Amino acid sequence: MCWNAAVSLNTFLFSSFALLLIIYNNSFTKYKIKELNNKWTYIFFESIILMQLIEFFLWRNINNKYYNKLFSIVAISLLVIQPIAGIMIIKTTTIRNVLLFVYLLLAIPYSIYQFSTKKIHTSVSKNGYLEWYFFKNSFLVLFVWFFCVFFSIIYEKIWTLVIFSIITLIILSIKYRDSAGSMWCWVINSIMIYYIIYLLFFLPFLEKMQIC
Repeated sequence: MCWNAAVSLNTFLFSSFALLLIIYNNSFTKYKIKELNNKWTYIFFESIILMQLIEFFLWRNINNKYYNKLFSIVAISLLVIQPIAGIMIIKTTTIRNVLLFVYLLLAIPYSIYQFSTKKIHTSVSKNGYLEWYFFKNSFLVLFVWFFCVFFSIIYEKIWTLVIFSIITLIILSIKYRDSAGSMWCWVINSIMIYYIIYLLFFLPFLEKMQIC
Protein backbone atom coordinates (compact mmCIF):
# COMPACT_ATOMS: atom_id res chain seq x y z
CA MET A 1 0.00 0.00 0.00
CA CYS A 2 1.12 3.52 -0.68
CA TRP A 3 1.38 5.36 2.61
CA ASN A 4 1.76 8.93 1.32
CA ALA A 5 1.38 11.10 -1.77
CA ALA A 6 5.04 10.90 -2.80
CA VAL A 7 5.11 7.08 -2.78
CA SER A 8 1.86 6.96 -4.76
CA LEU A 9 3.22 9.31 -7.42
CA ASN A 10 6.57 7.50 -7.62
CA THR A 11 4.76 4.19 -8.01
CA PHE A 12 2.65 5.61 -10.82
CA LEU A 13 5.70 6.96 -12.66
CA PHE A 14 7.81 3.82 -12.17
CA SER A 15 5.05 1.40 -13.14
CA SER A 16 4.08 3.49 -16.17
CA PHE A 17 7.69 3.39 -17.36
CA ALA A 18 7.85 -0.37 -16.78
CA LEU A 19 4.62 -0.96 -18.71
CA LEU A 20 5.89 1.16 -21.61
CA LEU A 21 9.10 -0.89 -21.58
CA ILE A 22 7.07 -4.11 -21.77
CA ILE A 23 4.93 -2.78 -24.63
CA TYR A 24 8.01 -1.56 -26.52
CA ASN A 25 9.82 -4.88 -26.18
CA ASN A 26 6.74 -6.90 -27.13
CA SER A 27 6.28 -4.71 -30.22
CA PHE A 28 9.79 -4.02 -31.49
CA THR A 29 12.39 -6.38 -29.99
CA LYS A 30 13.02 -10.10 -29.75
CA TYR A 31 12.81 -9.97 -25.95
CA LYS A 32 9.11 -10.47 -25.39
CA ILE A 33 6.85 -11.39 -22.50
CA LYS A 34 4.36 -13.45 -24.48
CA GLU A 35 1.84 -13.85 -21.67
CA LEU A 36 1.37 -10.06 -21.63
CA ASN A 37 1.29 -9.50 -25.39
CA ASN A 38 -2.36 -8.51 -25.43
CA LYS A 39 -3.86 -5.01 -25.52
CA TRP A 40 -6.40 -5.89 -22.82
CA THR A 41 -3.62 -7.09 -20.54
CA TYR A 42 -1.96 -3.71 -21.01
CA ILE A 43 -5.25 -1.94 -20.26
CA PHE A 44 -5.75 -4.06 -17.15
CA PHE A 45 -2.28 -3.16 -15.89
CA GLU A 46 -2.85 0.50 -16.70
CA SER A 47 -6.08 0.48 -14.69
CA ILE A 48 -4.08 -0.67 -11.66
CA ILE A 49 -1.30 1.83 -12.31
CA LEU A 50 -3.78 4.70 -12.65
CA MET A 51 -5.02 3.90 -9.16
CA GLN A 52 -1.68 5.17 -7.88
CA LEU A 53 -2.22 8.55 -9.52
CA ILE A 54 -5.72 8.74 -8.05
CA GLU A 55 -4.32 7.87 -4.63
CA PHE A 56 -1.79 10.68 -5.03
CA PHE A 57 -4.63 13.18 -5.49
CA LEU A 58 -6.55 11.62 -2.59
CA TRP A 59 -3.57 12.03 -0.28
CA ARG A 60 -3.17 15.65 -1.39
CA ASN A 61 -6.85 16.37 -0.78
CA ILE A 62 -7.67 14.07 2.11
CA ASN A 63 -9.06 16.96 4.19
CA ASN A 64 -10.86 18.68 1.31
CA LYS A 65 -14.42 17.33 1.31
CA TYR A 66 -15.18 18.20 -2.31
CA TYR A 67 -12.02 16.78 -3.89
CA ASN A 68 -11.97 13.85 -1.47
CA LYS A 69 -15.40 12.81 -2.69
CA LEU A 70 -14.53 13.53 -6.33
CA PHE A 71 -11.38 11.40 -6.39
CA SER A 72 -13.03 8.72 -4.25
CA ILE A 73 -15.73 8.39 -6.92
CA VAL A 74 -13.05 8.18 -9.63
CA ALA A 75 -11.19 5.49 -7.64
CA ILE A 76 -14.34 3.44 -7.08
CA SER A 77 -15.33 3.76 -10.74
CA LEU A 78 -11.91 2.47 -11.73
CA LEU A 79 -12.30 -0.47 -9.35
CA VAL A 80 -15.59 -1.33 -11.05
CA ILE A 81 -13.94 -1.13 -14.49
CA GLN A 82 -10.89 -3.27 -13.60
CA PRO A 83 -12.71 -6.64 -13.75
CA ILE A 84 -14.06 -5.69 -17.19
CA ALA A 85 -10.51 -5.23 -18.47
CA GLY A 86 -9.59 -8.50 -16.78
CA ILE A 87 -12.48 -10.37 -18.39
CA MET A 88 -11.60 -8.99 -21.82
CA ILE A 89 -8.22 -10.74 -21.56
CA ILE A 90 -10.03 -14.04 -22.15
CA LYS A 91 -9.65 -15.04 -25.81
CA THR A 92 -12.53 -17.52 -25.92
CA THR A 93 -15.44 -15.36 -27.06
CA THR A 94 -18.29 -17.38 -25.51
CA ILE A 95 -16.76 -17.57 -22.04
CA ARG A 96 -15.70 -13.93 -22.18
CA ASN A 97 -19.16 -12.69 -23.16
CA VAL A 98 -21.00 -14.77 -20.55
CA LEU A 99 -18.67 -13.67 -17.76
CA LEU A 100 -18.87 -10.04 -18.88
CA PHE A 101 -22.68 -10.17 -18.98
CA VAL A 102 -22.94 -11.68 -15.49
CA TYR A 103 -20.47 -9.18 -14.05
CA LEU A 104 -22.27 -6.17 -15.55
CA LEU A 105 -25.61 -7.57 -14.42
CA LEU A 106 -24.32 -7.57 -10.84
CA ALA A 107 -21.99 -4.56 -10.88
CA ILE A 108 -24.22 -1.91 -12.46
CA PRO A 109 -27.22 -2.10 -10.06
CA TYR A 110 -24.95 -2.58 -7.05
CA SER A 111 -22.85 0.45 -7.97
CA ILE A 112 -25.93 2.61 -8.57
CA TYR A 113 -27.35 1.58 -5.20
CA GLN A 114 -24.11 2.24 -3.35
CA PHE A 115 -23.54 5.62 -4.99
CA SER A 116 -27.14 6.60 -4.19
CA THR A 117 -27.25 5.50 -0.57
CA LYS A 118 -23.73 5.80 0.86
CA LYS A 119 -21.45 8.68 1.65
CA ILE A 120 -18.51 8.34 -0.71
CA HIS A 121 -15.26 9.39 0.91
CA THR A 122 -11.75 8.24 1.76
CA SER A 123 -9.97 8.44 5.10
CA VAL A 124 -6.66 7.36 6.56
CA SER A 125 -6.90 4.06 8.44
CA LYS A 126 -5.28 3.30 11.79
CA ASN A 127 -2.38 1.56 10.06
CA GLY A 128 -1.68 4.68 7.97
CA TYR A 129 -3.13 3.69 4.60
CA LEU A 130 -6.07 4.97 2.61
CA GLU A 131 -9.38 3.41 3.54
CA TRP A 132 -12.46 3.32 1.31
CA TYR A 133 -15.95 2.64 2.64
CA PHE A 134 -17.62 1.67 -0.61
CA PHE A 135 -16.83 -2.06 -0.33
CA LYS A 136 -16.47 -2.28 3.43
CA ASN A 137 -17.89 -5.49 4.92
CA SER A 138 -19.01 -6.67 1.46
CA PHE A 139 -17.48 -10.14 1.20
CA LEU A 140 -19.70 -11.17 -1.71
CA VAL A 141 -18.72 -8.09 -3.73
CA LEU A 142 -15.03 -8.69 -3.13
CA PHE A 143 -15.49 -12.35 -4.05
CA VAL A 144 -17.11 -11.45 -7.39
CA TRP A 145 -14.37 -8.87 -8.09
CA PHE A 146 -11.54 -11.28 -7.37
CA PHE A 147 -13.24 -14.14 -9.21
CA CYS A 148 -13.54 -12.13 -12.43
CA VAL A 149 -9.87 -11.18 -12.28
CA PHE A 150 -8.60 -14.57 -11.06
CA PHE A 151 -10.59 -16.62 -13.56
CA SER A 152 -9.28 -14.56 -16.46
CA ILE A 153 -5.60 -14.79 -15.60
CA ILE A 154 -5.84 -18.48 -14.65
CA TYR A 155 -7.77 -19.35 -17.81
CA GLU A 156 -5.19 -17.55 -19.94
CA LYS A 157 -2.34 -19.09 -17.88
CA ILE A 158 -0.73 -15.83 -16.82
CA TRP A 159 0.97 -17.59 -13.94
CA THR A 160 3.07 -14.67 -12.72
CA LEU A 161 -0.07 -12.66 -12.04
CA VAL A 162 -1.72 -15.68 -10.45
CA ILE A 163 1.15 -16.07 -7.97
CA PHE A 164 1.23 -12.37 -7.10
CA SER A 165 -2.57 -12.33 -6.74
CA ILE A 166 -2.57 -15.29 -4.35
CA ILE A 167 0.12 -13.66 -2.21
CA THR A 168 -1.91 -10.44 -2.21
CA LEU A 169 -5.08 -12.25 -1.12
CA ILE A 170 -3.26 -13.90 1.76
CA ILE A 171 -1.85 -10.56 2.95
CA LEU A 172 -5.25 -8.88 2.61
CA SER A 173 -7.07 -11.55 4.57
CA ILE A 174 -4.54 -11.49 7.40
CA LYS A 175 -3.49 -7.88 7.85
CA TYR A 176 -5.17 -5.27 5.65
CA ARG A 177 -8.88 -6.03 5.53
CA ASP A 178 -10.21 -2.49 5.95
CA SER A 179 -7.66 -0.82 3.67
CA ALA A 180 -7.47 -3.68 1.16
CA GLY A 181 -8.59 -1.56 -1.77
CA SER A 182 -5.49 0.57 -1.47
CA MET A 183 -2.98 -2.25 -1.79
CA TRP A 184 -2.01 -1.53 -5.38
CA CYS A 185 1.32 0.03 -4.41
CA TRP A 186 3.00 -3.16 -3.19
CA VAL A 187 1.41 -5.34 -5.84
CA ILE A 188 2.14 -3.31 -8.95
CA ASN A 189 5.69 -2.41 -7.87
CA SER A 190 6.53 -6.05 -7.20
CA ILE A 191 5.08 -7.23 -10.51
CA MET A 192 6.83 -4.54 -12.53
CA ILE A 193 10.19 -5.12 -10.85
CA TYR A 194 9.87 -8.81 -11.71
CA TYR A 195 9.07 -8.11 -15.36
CA ILE A 196 11.88 -5.57 -15.72
CA ILE A 197 14.40 -8.09 -14.36
CA TYR A 198 12.92 -10.74 -16.66
CA LEU A 199 13.20 -8.48 -19.72
CA LEU A 200 16.54 -6.81 -19.12
CA PHE A 201 18.49 -9.63 -17.50
CA PHE A 202 16.90 -13.07 -17.68
CA LEU A 203 15.95 -13.16 -21.38
CA PRO A 204 19.34 -11.82 -22.62
CA PHE A 205 21.13 -14.21 -20.25
CA LEU A 206 19.05 -17.13 -21.52
CA GLU A 207 19.85 -16.18 -25.11
CA LYS A 208 23.57 -15.98 -24.34
CA MET A 209 23.53 -19.41 -22.68
CA GLN A 210 21.85 -20.92 -25.74
CA ILE A 211 24.46 -19.38 -28.04
CA CYS A 212 27.28 -20.71 -25.90
